[in-house]
Order: sequence, then structure tokens, then C-alpha cells
Amino acid sequence: MVRAKAAKRKALVIGAGLSGLAAAHGLITDGWEVKVLEKEAEPGGRCRTVRQGEYLFDTGAQHFRDSFDRSLTTAIESGIADTLRIPASVKAFVSGCRTVPFTPRSSNPLTLLPWQAMGPAALADLAGVALPLFRNYHGFNMRFPGWWTDGDSRTALDLLKSRTTASYRRNIAAPVARYVLGAGLSEISAAAFLVALRYTFLDRTGCFTGGMGLLSKSLASGLDIETGIEVTEVVVESGRAQGVKARPAAGGRSKAFGAEMVVCALPAPLLKGVVRLEGPAAGAVSASTFVPLLVVNLALTRSLDSSPGTILLDEGFTASWICSSAGKTAELASLGHCTLTVIFSGDAAAKNFKTGDAETTDLAWREAYKVLPLTGAGPVASRVDRHPLGLPLVSPGYAERVARLAEGTGMEGLELAGDWTSSPTVEGAVSSGFAAAERASRSC
Repeated sequence: MVRAKAAKRKALVIGAGLSGLAAAHGLITDGWEVKVLEKEAEPGGRCRTVRQGEYLFDTGAQHFRDSFDRSLTTAIESGIADTLRIPASVKAFVSGCRTVPFTPRSSNPLTLLPWQAMGPAALADLAGVALPLFRNYHGFNMRFPGWWTDGDSRTALDLLKSRTTASYRRNIAAPVARYVLGAGLSEISAAAFLVALRYTFLDRTGCFTGGMGLLSKSLASGLDIETGIEVTEVVVESGRAQGVKARPAAGGRSKAFGAEMVVCALPAPLLKGVVRLEGPAAGAVSASTFVPLLVVNLALTRSLDSSPGTILLDEGFTASWICSSAGKTAELASLGHCTLTVIFSGDAAAKNFKTGDAETTDLAWREAYKVLPLTGAGPVASRVDRHPLGLPLVSPGYAERVARLAEGTGMEGLELAGDWTSSPTVEGAVSSGFAAAERASRSC
């Protein structure tokens, strides 16, 4: 007698950003039959790379951290390990009209910190932030936001205003906050700021030769992804998710998809429109907000190899930070050329969302011109990308919200994924997707 082969369990993943793609991969590895539904025309979400002529532009995420093993492991398992690049270029702050370089993770304290930008009270300011940082150094780890409990209840400004000078807050602290978290000192938690310090000075950043979007492409390869379809509702019966209703993004009749497990990998503000949660998870979702980002890519017919690869900008600029292909991977442009990316965040980004591409590109060029040797090097190509939901806002209470979400959704058959449920980084998005897949497999 021939025994019938057991049918695979069916799962639906809502959203084909990094977290959704990682969740789909994890579920397939655990034996699920998976379908991914994506509203946009292409997968990748905020981690995509677009080719424009001979240049590659990263439209959202610009780099990964070399000390976060989940994304690096994923890259290796996806077969793109040989495309990893972690350049040795320095980074810099702006002090007056000049850039002050520093070398992340340098063993030499003279090059590790931007002393000239820190001002005459540098040692006192350093002591003011070093004490709370090293008191719970293990806990201020970008990988584990649930550990950020020391300082989670107050803002970074509350922490710094009695410990540091106004010069430090203006020249170092505020640029670090905008670079890592896209927000100001009065918006982020004290714990998040201390994590951002570790990220800035003790982690190196890298990219892929095909751009950051190569990670999304490698994860999407082989998956059953239906694009151009928008999920409008998670179907719930007797307290359990049974599938979803979705409609073509361009308009048309709604369709129903059934499944034993639904992984929702949407940003919190979009999640509220497709499923109603109760209990602790509902409160965490309602309290989660995002920082808008505006990303402007420029192509230049000259090299910037001798300049800092990443520049953190102070309050004298509209943009938050600038990076070049020299600080990511040279393969984003042809030999002797480079790409330059100017990132605006928060109110500065939102203010320019309605501005035309030409005017926005001109603003980005003028910002870069102030700090880089660009005389006579006007851009030969450009691209503007607007992300209303750019980064999770790591405001006070973020660690508590992540801890609540880790307890589950309170609904059977439904798991959540996304950088807002974990670390607000590329690596956090990837790890949250795999974590959601693991929880789903344990629950069924």
C-alpha cells in the first residue's frame, strides 16, 4: 500500500521587504508552502538598488554593520558572500567649514574619535557619556533592543543636558542621532542614543558590489511572490488567522487567500489597517511611529576616494548625512567615477516630499558641495526616493514595546515581522523575519 505524502502547511507573508523575504525563507526551510503578497511592483521594500546607466543607486538602506552576524550569515547562505565589501575608508563630522575624520573601531584613541570637532571640553564630555554607556555596555547592543532598558524611559536630551556641553550635543550627539536613527535628541530614548554611539564608533559598515538591493534579490530568488496586490484584511475566525483578502493595487476585484499561518511584515502604521489586535501587542503597535526619509542619489564622473566615505552633518545643514561609493563599494560606479548619496530625515525629509525632483536634487548637491571637493563636478545622473515610513522612531519606551511584541500577537496563526519589532536596521529587519518564521513553526 502506498502511503500518501503529507500535504505541506500553507503560510502567507504580507510584504516583500527584507523582513517578509527572510520570514518566507525561514518558513520554507521549516517545510512550509509559502506565498508572499506585495503591493509594489517589485520586492525589496526599503532595501532596493536601481541601475541608472553605468551607476547603481541604493534607494533606501545604504549599508549593513559588520558585527551583526544574522545579515552576514544570510548573505553567505544566499550565495553572495563574494560580493561583500567592508571598505577601510574613514568617516567624518563637520566642524565649522571643514570635515574632521575618525576611524571606527580604531585601536588608537587619537583616530577613533573626532577630537577637533568635540571642542575644548572633549574629555569632560567624553566622561559624561562614557559612564552611562560602560555601566551597561553589554545591554546597549544594536542586536538586542529588548536589552535597552537602562535609559528607555527618558530622552537622549534628558540624559545629555546635565552631562555634556552644548557644543558636544550640537557637533557630535545630534549628528550621531540623525545618522543612526534619523531623529533628534529630544525624540529618541537615552538608551537608543548610547546604542547609536556604539554603532558609530565601534562598528564598521559595508555593502555589496551589486548594492544593498542584492541582499533583497538573493532572498527573493525562488520564492512565490505575487506583486502588485494589496492585502486589505487578515481574515480571522474564532480568534485565529485563516488567511487574507487582497485586491490588485491598480484596482480590480478582491481575492481571498487561505493559510494556516499569516506573517505580517508591514510597518506598524500599515498593519493597523489590515488586522485588529488586542492586548499588549495592540498597545505596542499603536505606539510605534516612523521617521520619514528622503534619499537623493547623484552620479559623478570623478572619484572621491581621498574624501571620507561617510559624513555626519550638523544643524547647519538640511540633510542628515552623506555617503559615497568610496565608503560602501567601488563597484557602484565605473573606474574613476563614483556615486554620492544625500540622506534627509525627519521634518527636513517631510518638508521636501512635495518638492519636485529637480529642486530636491539641487538642494542635495548644494549640501554635498559644502563638505566635499566637487568644484566642476556636477552630477551626470540622479534619482530621488521618498520614504514616508523610513525608519522606526526609537522613542522612549521602544525597548518595552519590542519586549511586548516578542510575547506574541495574542492571535493564533498570526506573527509579526519588521525592523520596528526588532533593531531599527537592515540587520534587524532580516533577523525579525527569521524569528517570526521560527515562532510560526513552533506554534503549529
